[in-house]
Amino acid sequence: MKPFLPALLLIGVALAGGGKGGWYTLRADGTLISTGALRPPLPCPPLKLPKSWDVRSEVYADVTGDGSPECVLAVWRPWHDWPITRWSSSGSPITANHDARGDSAHVAVLKPGPGGNYRDIWVGSALLQPVTALTVLPDGRMVTLEGRYANGRNASSVALSEWSWTGFGFRLERRLLLSAKQLSINATGQLAVR
Repeated sequence: MKPFLPALLLIGVALAGGGKGGWYTLRADGTLISTGALRPPLPCPPLKLPKSWDVRSEVYADVTGDGSPECVLAVWRPWHDWPITRWSSSGSPITANHDARGDSAHVAVLKPGPGGNYRDIWVGSALLQPVTALTVLPDGRMVTLEGRYANGRNASSVALSEWSWTGFGFRLERRLLLSAKQLSINATGQLAVR
């Protein structure tokens, strides 16, 4: 069965990226099937975010497993190098992680507070493959659509990745080649793409 998996993924790429706008459920083996009703994730409460942040996707869910929801955001913002590079003679590994406008993509996990205030739980560095959309599954795993900086923030993804919280960030669980623009959850709690 394993030799057929790449072919199934290619079929999935054609369906998700080239369909007529329909939603597809992503099965565990990487194949896509038509889906019915969606259960869109909850939006975050209003937050006072920096004006330079372009939030591309958000979900209000417990991604850290602490029992209370966080705002999980896919954000584009002006690129900044790691502060530690001031004292390093070697080049920065994130120098190229930005688009032509100088913006980089990040995932942010924020704990909302009163009056739109929030506390950073975790904000990642400039990503190698920019996140264009994200959601959180009912079990707390984060799912992202990843693109390429050269293609822009509105382009279809080149991959879909699933991540789990480690207590200090996220660990990659799986990555599939997939062309899609949106993520949601179907009525049975499974991932849906289009």
